[in-house]
Amino acid sequence: MSAAWAWPLMALAGGAGAVARYVVDGRVTTAANRAAARKAAASSRHGQAGPAGGAVGEPPVPMGTIVVNITACLIMGVLTGWAQAEAAAGAASLTRVLGTGLMGGYSTFSTASAEGARLAALGRWRAAAAHALGMMAACLASGALGMALGARLAG
Repeated sequence: MSAAWAWPLMALAGGAGAVARYVVDGRVTTAANRAAARKAAASSRHGQAGPAGGAVGEPPVPMGTIVVNITACLIMGVLTGWAQAEAAAGAASLTRVLGTGLMGGYSTFSTASAEGARLAALGRWRAAAAHALGMMAACLASGALGMALGARLAG
């Protein structure tokens, strides 16, 4: 792929990734908030407090960002595993556009870091640690799984 095509394709892919992140994060966050509200309603009937030091009805960790980053690592792993197994110039170019563009727009390490810092600033240390360490472990595992799947897809 020529550099003349790589830039606009990467920009389009990045925009598509950002839109996908917005949609996935929004849907997961809405579902997590509903689940937390249902749990809070049940807990309040029994006189219990909110989760992990949070307010009643507040999810313990920002699930939307976690799901986005784990799925981004899985997809990036598939792309990387496939491109390495294919070892073709076209595969490398496609991986650069989809990896840097689409997955760069979709994944969100900076938001995850800010959310972890926000949890810590609220004194929710266990939730902050679970958020940071759990997401890191899950992202590494999903990336490794993706690479294995990508290599199998290549043949």
